[in-house]
Amino acid sequence: MKPFLKILIFFLVLIASFLFLSVALYAFVKLPVFLLGEISLLLSTLLSTFIMMRFFERRKLTDIGLNFTPGTKSQVYYGLILGFVMITVVILPNSLLGYYKYDFSPRDIFPQIFEAFLLFTIVAFGEEILFRGYPFQRVIDWTNPWVATLIFSSIFALAHIQNPNINSIALLNIFLAGVWLSSAFVKTRSLWLPISLHFSWNFFQGYFFSLPVSGTNLVEPLFDVEIKEENLLSGGDFGPEASILTTFVLIVSTIFILKNERLENK
Repeated sequence: MKPFLKILIFFLVLIASFLFLSVALYAFVKLPVFLLGEISLLLSTLLSTFIMMRFFERRKLTDIGLNFTPGTKSQVYYGLILGFVMITVVILPNSLLGYYKYDFSPRDIFPQIFEAFLLFTIVAFGEEILFRGYPFQRVIDWTNPWVATLIFSSIFALAHIQNPNINSIALLNIFLAGVWLSSAFVKTRSLWLPISLHFSWNFFQGYFFSLPVSGTNLVEPLFDVEIKEENLLSGGDFGPEASILTTFVLIVSTIFILKNERLENK
């Protein structure tokens, strides 16, 4: 079967299973609506991927890039550290310039840290398996890695277009984030690096540094922080992802990943 038809079937199964799971979870599980949506997305993506891999590819679900290899542990550590360093490079200048004003008296840590960890883990797995998993990899088979990267980075950006306070720089940065995460998969042929990068960026931005993630306050943060200035460095109400510093770190990190021989698939 041609890749185009496989991708079409994948998305038909995804939509049907997402609608069913969303209704079922909303009816029987008492959790915040956003979290239920992310759980529905993760489960429906896993189900769709399993069906396509089992019945159309005759392979295991984990063969989309979730296999454990000798390099998996180092990819996870690498992603967690690099994500933290990147968001710190964006936050620190804004804090020193007074654009982000912190009250460093921490709020209650438990159980909020676990809730943030759970949410951002679900988001990272769900979005990376969807945007860098089965359909992305079939487009690679159909065309090449860079065409697939451009297509899915554009879709990734459009998926965030309704986020609060979004602007042109934020949209560009989300597109560049798609390129960054897609490049991590292309380099390693594994989802563990993009999942770790995605989680680390979101967790440290939204919980530890206590700022909006893609324009939205998703968790109860560690500190109280106020964005004092709305400019190209601060990102304004959308937060750090609308900052030109984020543009810089995403481009540099993407080049760094692609040039790093230690990240070759092993």
